[in-house]
Amino acid sequence: MGTEGAFPPWNMTRPDGSLIGFEPDLLQVLCQRANLQCRLVAQDWDGMIGALQAHKIDVIADALQITPARKAVLAFSLPYAITTGVFVTQKDGPLARMANRGLVLDLDASPAPERQAGALAALREELRGKTLGVAISSTYDAFLDKYLAGVITIKSYRTMGERDLDLLNGRIDVTLDDTTYLRPLLAAPDAQDLVLVGPELIGGELGAGEGFGLRQDDTALAERLNAAIRAAIADGTVKRLSLKWFKADATPDLGPDSASTPSRTPKP
Repeated sequence: MGTEGAFPPWNMTRPDGSLIGFEPDLLQVLCQRANLQCRLVAQDWDGMIGALQAHKIDVIADALQITPARKAVLAFSLPYAITTGVFVTQKDGPLARMANRGLVLDLDASPAPERQAGALAALREELRGKTLGVAISSTYDAFLDKYLAGVITIKSYRTMGERDLDLLNGRIDVTLDDTTYLRPLLAAPDAQDLVLVGPELIGGELGAGEGFGLRQDDTALAERLNAAIRAAIADGTVKRLSLKWFKADATPDLGPDSASTPSRTPKP
């Protein structure tokens, strides 16, 4: 199972090389329940899908959001978490007073409620001419292409650390990333000059939660993981581990048949 080992609090690498975080903890439970012998290995994010297709790893476990674009090349497990994308900028920067802070924009809403449509229009105008930093090959690429193409300059980064440093030093105006990564960043002593702004994003190009990525013909492994995920959600394991690592309940609501589309409204 491949993970980045550099996306806290989902997965992190200790100085001794061991991997910790929400996903390593969850996988320990899931593999035991699925009767799988699992080995978690660190893998560069931009080579993750290639490593899976080359059979160097069998599962991608790296906060992988289940998006329509990714479903064209990967199979996915059921979601084991549901989170939002958020914007962060400098407190004294030009975007510090972005509108609609805390409003959850569901990009799957059709037709979009009037307030959500207005919030997207406001977002385009507020970000016009600005530079946004984002991870290379991120979930947010399709969203940026659809809603902000020609409006902003996008700067892509191989690592989150490089992006965060540029944000802190004012070399980019704003970033967009998962709330479970950015909220803990804001609590760090060296990030006191940063602030959460604007609406939160979910659904549409951002997907329907985080799941394990598998090869499309690996249906037996997917079934075993799905059964373990259902059990871990039902007995509160996912809630317990998400509260431990995220300080919020990121449990997806799979619905009564455990195969339906999850609720896209994260729990506070």
